[in-house]
Amino acid sequence: MPQKSTYLEFAGGPPAKPAAHAVLNAGRYNSAEFMKREWDRMWTRTWLLAGVEADVADPGDFFVFELGPESIIVTRNREGALTAMYNACQHRGNRILTRERGSLPAFTCPYHGWRYDLEGRLLLVPDADRFEQGTPCDRLSLKPVRVESWAGLVWINMDPECGPLSDFLGVIPEQLAPYHFESMVLAEDQTVTVDANWKTVIDNFNEQYHVDFIHPQHASFVDCCNAENELWPFGHRRVIVEGGVVNPRYPIPTEVPPVLAAVIQPIGLNPADFSGRVTEVRRAIQLRKREISAERGVDFSAFTDEQLSDVYQYDLFPNIIMTIQAEELWVMRPRPHPTDPNRCFFDKIVLKATFSPSAPPPSQGRPEREVLTRDDVLAGRTSMNITVDQDLFYLPFMQAGMASRGFSQAWLNQDESRVQHFHDWLDVYMAD
Repeated sequence: MPQKSTYLEFAGGPPAKPAAHAVLNAGRYNSAEFMKREWDRMWTRTWLLAGVEADVADPGDFFVFELGPESIIVTRNREGALTAMYNACQHRGNRILTRERGSLPAFTCPYHGWRYDLEGRLLLVPDADRFEQGTPCDRLSLKPVRVESWAGLVWINMDPECGPLSDFLGVIPEQLAPYHFESMVLAEDQTVTVDANWKTVIDNFNEQYHVDFIHPQHASFVDCCNAENELWPFGHRRVIVEGGVVNPRYPIPTEVPPVLAAVIQPIGLNPADFSGRVTEVRRAIQLRKREISAERGVDFSAFTDEQLSDVYQYDLFPNIIMTIQAEELWVMRPRPHPTDPNRCFFDKIVLKATFSPSAPPPSQGRPEREVLTRDDVLAGRTSMNITVDQDLFYLPFMQAGMASRGFSQAWLNQDESRVQHFHDWLDVYMAD
């Protein structure tokens, strides 16, 4: 039961399949030299998901996006437009903002008091008369960064010559429009440090070959072995996994498995009603969600039946993993460490439809970001979800094994097509 993989084009975009065919050798994951070239040729030249637009809803609201050695301020100016700028005072380079988010009428460097407005224009220099060379605003304002938004998500690009975000995303915004992410509520915000390269994390979430072995619970509610992969220009990927089913590699159970039961009970389906007919659960989920959509205050009319039951994962180049169901969005984002290619920061942000029983009501405000350690997760003191917890256990072993003299390069199969596609497009950037 092999997976299907299809190359699909964007209108007016480059070919989905590049000429490059990447070799996944160890140096790709643990070389400081490769890490430096990656920063110069890729990270600073592509669109990156910086945060959620709800964090900059009003003028003066800001958040700080940290990526590798860089720090970028995203804010809402007095006219209501998004602006972004490097978080570096033009006096001597001091970081102006040192907290993650908040609201300010202007940005003042804490070191010498240089003040900038919400668009980064220099407003005040204490003792300006002591600068014999002057303090020209056009030269000493904060350096801007390209910023756009889509679906309630904020994107930045450090390349001033980059094309628009819409060209980069192609058909993706149209496909995801029915979900209305911009109307969802931020329910979880977590970050953990992982002893693995950021690409090791991306590879993990870009194939289901490992699912039977480290995620045994998946056999009870999704069919990963028959997933459909779509490979797009710029290195984007999509995989569709049937939900509300059991893995066909194993015997069909007589009773609904506990994991699947936990999926259907919150929408008012009784697992006992499917005794001896577990194969009918997927269709029942689709029908039930349409039935309860009005009482839960959401319009499912624009969704296909498959979107109501199945799991859609969109992998947006370079480092965004979006796991999507009708009621919620998981955004998972590995960010490179500033100096160590063998480490990264892994973010998991969960947005939920406001009708979801588990979503916090808006009156509770934004949840604080939870900063975790891998030990916290493995000891059971906290969790990023059982599947992610299992991945966190294994990822450092993958990274360590690639440093062995006994390893030369990865040997991929057809079901790992998304892994190969991602690296092929990474090599396109690296070759420029």
